[in-house]
Formats: sequence, C-alpha cells, structure tokens
Amino acid sequence: MNVLIQKLHPGLRLGQRLTLADSGAPLFSRQGDWAGGSTLHCTAMALALLGNLSNPVQVWRHEDGPEATFWDRAWPQYLHGQTLSELASFVWELNIGVRPVTAEGRPAAVLRFCVRELARGWPVVVGWRSQHPQPAHAALGVGVEGRRRAQGFSPHALLLLDPAEAEPGLAASNARLEFAKPGSRPVYVTAGGRCPIAIEGAISIRRSGGAT
Repeated sequence: MNVLIQKLHPGLRLGQRLTLADSGAPLFSRQGDWAGGSTLHCTAMALALLGNLSNPVQVWRHEDGPEATFWDRAWPQYLHGQTLSELASFVWELNIGVRPVTAEGRPAAVLRFCVRELARGWPVVVGWRSQHPQPAHAALGVGVEGRRRAQGFSPHALLLLDPAEAEPGLAASNARLEFAKPGSRPVYVTAGGRCPIAIEGAISIRRSGGAT
C-alpha cells in the first residue's frame, strides 16, 4: 500500500496553536519585516524543542536564565542576520549543553542529512537562496513527509517552520522543501507560492554528548 506519512519532531504538540509537547508553551517565533535574524528565530525554536529554552517567543523578556543568555548574544546580530558558519559559532558559544553539526555540499546530501538528524530527534536549521538575488534565508526543519511503500519509507519533503511566514494553525509547519526531481532544483513551498532554491547547507542542533 502506498501511504502518505508525516513524521514530526516529538517535541511538538499540534492544536489550534503549535506548542511545546512538554509544557504547552507557544513555539512559533515570528521574524519581523525589518529583521535579518531568521537563523536566530530558528535556533530559539530548536532549543525549545530540545528543552533548553522554555519561552522561545519572548526571550527578550527574561532577565536571567538561558533565555537571557540567548538574547544577550542574539540581539547584536538580529538586524543583519548570520551565515550558517556564524550560526554554528553562535550555538557553540551559548554553552548551554548543545552543539552544532554542519552539513554542506550537494543538495541531495544535505537533505539526507536533515532526514537522518530529524529521525534522531535533532532539529535542523536549513539555509538557502532563491534563484533571484536576495539575502539568504533559513527555516527550521521539524518533520519529514514521504510515502510508505513495500520497500520502506521514501521521504520526498522536509516540513519546516519559516519564521518569516504566518504562524501555522492546526498544523506543524508553514512551509515545505520538496526534494529535487532529476534535472531540477529543490522547490520551496509556502502559502504564498513556490520557487526553486539553491540550498546552502544545514545545521543540526544536538544535545552535547548526542550520538554522531
């Protein structure tokens, strides 16, 4: 039987609003129109899924604890954003029990990396550019979509939380990255449309000591 399946990160709780499974706190952190900090919003949500942040939506309100540590390091970079290598350094320097693992190279290899990491429970930040000149952007991988056939599960898309899109309602994602067909580019899909993209890489955020 050919069955469509979505495998979601276990830290998610679906409902009228997307929340953290363990606390019920809101998860989606929205990027402002002027900000370039998509990687920072993605990282805050990833750390919340791993249990390192309790309030990824309003980290700036905290005067101490991991949210305050995150915001102290994040706000100087919030408007201009980060490259993926800068994001990896940022995660290391937080020193809150997590470490980044980076994947670069051919898009197919990066997407296979994302599927493996999500299967292990590690959220991934995916970076890309569209075909048109524009700043790089990032979204958080929270699930995989594919079909279960006789030979097993065959993934064909990443399910993403894009901080620049609207908050998802009654769903786990607000964007998807469809794997490339032969002779074409991967396609990024949101409620506003779809476009081919060039994947720049991905960073998995693991708890320190997590298996390689």
